[in-house]
Amino acid sequence: MVLSVDIGNSNICIGGLAGSGHREIAFTTRMVTRPRCTVDEYAAEMKFLLHRLTVEPTACEGVIVCSVVPRLTGVLAAACKRLTGKEALIVSCELDTGLTFQVDEPAKVGRDRLADAAAAAAHYPLPCMTVDLGTATTYNVISANREFLGGFIVPGVQTSLRAISAGTAQLPPIAPEPPEHLIGANTVAALNNGAMFGTAAQLDGLADRVEAELGQPLTVVVTGGLAPYITPCCKRKVIYDADLLFKGLALIWEKNHL
Repeated sequence: MVLSVDIGNSNICIGGLAGSGHREIAFTTRMVTRPRCTVDEYAAEMKFLLHRLTVEPTACEGVIVCSVVPRLTGVLAAACKRLTGKEALIVSCELDTGLTFQVDEPAKVGRDRLADAAAAAAHYPLPCMTVDLGTATTYNVISANREFLGGFIVPGVQTSLRAISAGTAQLPPIAPEPPEHLIGANTVAALNNGAMFGTAAQLDGLADRVEAELGQPLTVVVTGGLAPYITPCCKRKVIYDADLLFKGLALIWEKNHL
């Protein structure tokens, strides 16, 4: 099994990649992202989480780390080495992802976006657009020739809700929920439904425009914690894949580990 670590702005997701081609997600767990934590602190927390899952870190054959928080990349890689004894493979555009890049600065593309795009190109009909609903909502467009063309980055659903609550006098903080109706009949419902259906409408609209620009039918794959709430609000067909990023990490590991 390969230990995979996805360092996001809000959470650090940890998964076990097992089975043929390491495509089986044996487990997932998560920690809160705390930029000031040390190697010792993260190693202790990971050891506790893995122990609860009855996972023996020293039995892992390798480690792969995907990070959008540069100051934590080395910290988590060191914590993983302390637990497993293995050097981490760090995701970057310099690795073999199965993609070619048609963007201005490939090195500045978020590592999570690389993993999502690599998985989409390997597992879904192309051209394809992936949508990852995290702290930021990131859209990636992959051509029929496996070219990473770029995409879009917008504030995430919860990021937007926190911002509107903080910037207004009468709009409360809310936790997003699946909407029961389209039109919100009270303030909380109006905020929630605006976020859910607004994000879905944005997704539909961007997908339609990308499809028109490419001149080919577009596959849309959605991932992230709020994806199950958003996808039922979409008008066009979208595919929900909770493990898209981990599938990408498994593919990158297979192509690049020595």
